[in-house]
Amino acid sequence: MTKADQIRTIFAPRSVAVIGASAKSQSLGRAVFANLLFAGYSGCVYPVNTKTKSVLGVRAYPSVLDVPDDVDLAVVLVPAGLVPQVLQDAGRKGCKGAIVISAGFKEVGGEGVALERQLRDVAQNFGMGIIGPNCFGVINTDPAVSLNATFSRSFPMAGRIAFISQSGAIGVAALEHAAAEKIGFSKFISIGNKADIHE
Repeated sequence: MTKADQIRTIFAPRSVAVIGASAKSQSLGRAVFANLLFAGYSGCVYPVNTKTKSVLGVRAYPSVLDVPDDVDLAVVLVPAGLVPQVLQDAGRKGCKGAIVISAGFKEVGGEGVALERQLRDVAQNFGMGIIGPNCFGVINTDPAVSLNATFSRSFPMAGRIAFISQSGAIGVAALEHAAAEKIGFSKFISIGNKADIHE
């Protein structure tokens, strides 16, 4: 699978597993899952959490490997040390892409550098495209997709501008400014540490 194919899958997956989806209010795992569930996403979305039976009324699975259907995209929000194994499981499941929102990688130095190298190795071993780690996520406003795989508080209007940012904070500011000025986006992506996919 080429990088272009991986990116197409990340922006328009048929199904998404949110690994680290949470029932806890104010958690990033809950925010990302809620955004996928309530922004009109056209595919299937599955919460994955080892400690809860459901998230926002949707049955949760202890591992992505337990999801009964195919999964195209994994959105990962677990502690950094767990991410390599989670991505291994996603690769075994057949995920073609992953968005790693989790932080604690090369931006903190030391062990984080080695962890990030492991993510890149997993991506190469499974032919899986990875956005991040330490990123804000991805949005596709195409009405046929309506993907909001971020923890943004708002979903932008559809438009003809695609926006890419390394920084999540800059991305959030851009989304908020665009909403205030009624500017639409076609796609939005925060690439974070760029362990695999970059600008």
